[in-house]
Amino acid sequence: MRIAITGATGFVGRALVRQAVERGHTVAALVRPESAVVRPAHPAVTVTIGTLASPPWEDLVRFSPDACVHTAWITNAGVYLESAENRRYLDDSVAFVTGLIERGMDHVIALGTAAEYRPSAQPLHEACSPIEPRSAYARAKHELRLALSEHAHRVGAHLTWARLFQLYGAGEPAARLCSTVVRRIAEGKPVTLTTPAALRDWIHVDDVAAALLRLVESRADTVVNIGTGVGRTVAEIAVTIAGLLGRPELIAPVTVPADGLCPLVSDPTRLRGFGWVPRVELETGLARLIEDLR
Repeated sequence: MRIAITGATGFVGRALVRQAVERGHTVAALVRPESAVVRPAHPAVTVTIGTLASPPWEDLVRFSPDACVHTAWITNAGVYLESAENRRYLDDSVAFVTGLIERGMDHVIALGTAAEYRPSAQPLHEACSPIEPRSAYARAKHELRLALSEHAHRVGAHLTWARLFQLYGAGEPAARLCSTVVRRIAEGKPVTLTTPAALRDWIHVDDVAAALLRLVESRADTVVNIGTGVGRTVAEIAVTIAGLLGRPELIAPVTVPADGLCPLVSDPTRLRGFGWVPRVELETGLARLIEDLR
């Protein structure tokens, strides 16, 4: 297949480009001008320089994608949740995706977030779990799904809305939790966790990329959770990292609150129906991250 990928030099985008090529697909990688120095280099990858706001339409039309995986978004840790940039990415994404559809592409896979859901002690299911986006980031993603769904339905295109749960892995932004814990422990510094009991569904970026490609190849037209279905607390993740580095004493004792945990764990039944299963065990994925950061 011919797949256009936005955010191709980002965390998810890099893993997706690599796996798409390995599976025999041809890729058009949308790369921002300032990121061109790290552009993907492979005969099956066509680099198109531009942005969501100023797309390289001639290059994209010439490439003639069968599908587009839209991964580009603001993801700066500590900033993205309430950033005003979320509104700009929402507007630019709607214009870009509808522009592609108007130019003949009929399948888009766009990334949503588990934070669109209302936190629940029960696994979150696409068909019945309440939607309650609480941050500017989650609200923008939710609004994007509604806008793209309405447009796709009107013109007969396919939309796959992939709600990503807690990503981690080699190549992740430096300020994310796992990388931060790895660096501090490697430097011999203690780690004090602010939300040790927060329960999340941790999924390796390579498993995310594999899931997205399954959805591309199946031409799915639905909302799909991208998660493992297994919940682990922030404290469990930190303790696992500390154990892998041989410094468990650097995790400071924590007091687990009795409420307010806001768990976000997926029900992955729908995703598994497309033939996907996670391949990267948690300890293996964290060990890869540690090696990548050395």
